[in-house]
Amino acid sequence: MRQKWSHLLVVALCMLVLSACGKSVEEKAAMGIENAQTAFTNEPNATNKSIGHIELYLPNGFNIEKGIDEANYTVINGKDSYILFVNPNETEDSRLHYDLIKQDVKTNTIEEQTYEKDGLFGFSVVNQLKEDQYELIVSVGGVKVTTISDEKKLEVKLQSMMEIAKSVKVIH
Repeated sequence: MRQKWSHLLVVALCMLVLSACGKSVEEKAAMGIENAQTAFTNEPNATNKSIGHIELYLPNGFNIEKGIDEANYTVINGKDSYILFVNPNETEDSRLHYDLIKQDVKTNTIEEQTYEKDGLFGFSVVNQLKEDQYELIVSVGGVKVTTISDEKKLEVKLQSMMEIAKSVKVIH
């Protein structure tokens, strides 16, 4: 009987792994954009970190380091690194980052979405750089988070990036 249950467990795990592998990059990007939209429309997470002239929320396992100046920071989660750019002169409804990305005709956009709520403007973009390399960008007002990634965990990364971007508060 025990061997039968072990067999069923192995078969179930194999089916789960195979079904997860079956998602296309486009499907993963669309799910990631949807997760980012949910993070955008939800209330921002309470800030749990302060560095330079900002306070922000970082999910478990994430750390932040000062970048080259007061506007750029490096966020690290294991092997993944993200660039956090904070422009305190931009308003929460700023479309500057989005307009600049849309002007770049060299980008190969897989998926994108804009969001608006309560005077905030935000967006998420997944651009293909190479066959299995993608640029992920999320932004809220003057805050932008970017990373280069393979297709693994696109859904989770975009959500975490939006949670971070949405939580940033400039300290005056």
